[in-house]
Amino acid sequence: MKTIKINKEAVKSSVAKMVSDKATVRAFLKGKTSFDTLSKKGITLAKPI
Repeated sequence: MKTIKINKEAVKSSVAKMVSDKATVRAFLKGKTSFDTLSKKGITLAKPI
């Protein structure tokens, strides 16, 4: 059987980044931040169909 090792530090950092990104996108949708702020952080929004 294969054993899977989980790097807890990597998981913590990625979760922290997701929370930060989520807060930034919410602020953008509310009009509190600009689109430039999103692009500086590397966040891209999906294009509608």
